[in-house]
Amino acid sequence: MPLIPPTPSVVEEPRSDDRPPSSIIIIGSGVFGLTTALSLSHRPNYASTTITVIDKSPFPVADGSSIDSSRIIRADYKNPIYARLAAEALEIWRLPENSTDGLARDGSRAGTLIYAGVGAENRYSESGLVLVGDGDVDYVVESYRNMKAQADALGVGEKVKYLDSKDAIRDAMGTGGVTGSKGYINPFSGWADAQAAMVWVREQCEKRGNIKLLEGEVEMLWVKKNSETDEEKEEGKPGRKRVEGVVMKNGDMLSADITVLAAGAWSPGLLDLAGRAVATGQVMAYVEVNEEEEAQLKDIPVALDLSNGMFIFPPRNGVMKIARHAFGYVNSVEVEDWEKAGNEVVVSRPVTSVSLPGVRIPKDDEDMLAKGLEEMVPSLKGREFKKTRLCWYTDTPTGDFIVSYHPTIDRLFLATGGSGHAFKFLPVLGEKVADGIEGKLDEDLVQLWRLRDLVEGPIVTHDGSRNGTERVELGSVLRVDT
Repeated sequence: MPLIPPTPSVVEEPRSDDRPPSSIIIIGSGVFGLTTALSLSHRPNYASTTITVIDKSPFPVADGSSIDSSRIIRADYKNPIYARLAAEALEIWRLPENSTDGLARDGSRAGTLIYAGVGAENRYSESGLVLVGDGDVDYVVESYRNMKAQADALGVGEKVKYLDSKDAIRDAMGTGGVTGSKGYINPFSGWADAQAAMVWVREQCEKRGNIKLLEGEVEMLWVKKNSETDEEKEEGKPGRKRVEGVVMKNGDMLSADITVLAAGAWSPGLLDLAGRAVATGQVMAYVEVNEEEEAQLKDIPVALDLSNGMFIFPPRNGVMKIARHAFGYVNSVEVEDWEKAGNEVVVSRPVTSVSLPGVRIPKDDEDMLAKGLEEMVPSLKGREFKKTRLCWYTDTPTGDFIVSYHPTIDRLFLATGGSGHAFKFLPVLGEKVADGIEGKLDEDLVQLWRLRDLVEGPIVTHDGSRNGTERVELGSVLRVDT
């Protein structure tokens, strides 16, 4: 992998004129990659641009974080920028197929309405969200204020209700169980069938004549060093680098005017993101329920306890999911730096059911999830898990995404760092990444999603939504079914 420590700076779109690129490669077919391709393909300036999306596995990618039975869809954020953007996404999650509802007179929202219908046919369910913690947790308090303000502006503020006791939380959850001691219920949030939504986006991409979908593993970025100018030589400055495309594992070299790195937790294995992003494994489990149990629980809200990280979803198709939003595991391995042959660097690399069949979450985590399930849904006490899964986040120190051109490598755009909360933005995410590629991204998002200065020491996401033990190595506690 290339190890090029970047120095943040102002970066312009990497062309000297107004002509659009003739080709773009997007590495990764997760929520960042597919929505970026779909949004770009609809922009008139890119009508003649060949957009190639590459992924290592057949779609739907079994170990991709965007592929799962459920993801929380909420505008409940402490940060008002994310709260506003998620509210915009929620409007689109609610739209029926091919809707033009909410289209501005000047057509300014036409781009986001490409995604009208992504939440249709039960892909999005507005079940509500119970967000709680032990006591007055700052993230919960600030999220409540933001959601209350949004609801008040729409004249429905009374429906976002503060929960000041365990009894109030128990009543709101509707499972007979309880978690946390204070929080609120927001009936305007919910959850999505993540895999079904991604299949819908993929189908939209397949309809576009300028999108190519390629299966194959990217071995490395194809990086060249620009020729040094006479002035640079005199000053002893090194020439800049530029990405020409990608080198595939089979040896093929694919070129493009712009390469977009959207490989999720595999991004740090293709570009040096040390001090900026790290792959972390998060635990989740699935329990079978019978028809009667599903009927009783199908309308419960999603519940998320930010003090222990536990969250549950309503059951669907005979399965209920419980998971934990925590600091997560790292899987540190030594890899060779291909720019400096012989040098080894340490990267956290995902371990999944694809790379290691039969992998299970650690025993302590399985016990913790079982206890959480008992507390939150007492009727399922002692129920064995049908399966467990490690879901790999691409964590940044602040929990903010990375959506920007690389400051020292030309022709490379980064769309990664989802930090476990990017999926809900699906209906607007590709539009924002496309804006970034065109140099039109809103200034507040430019600042929020820039490639930040390196942090010293291990990366740990301190955004107020995480808990648990920091930087635990997976290797010593990993289990594999035989």
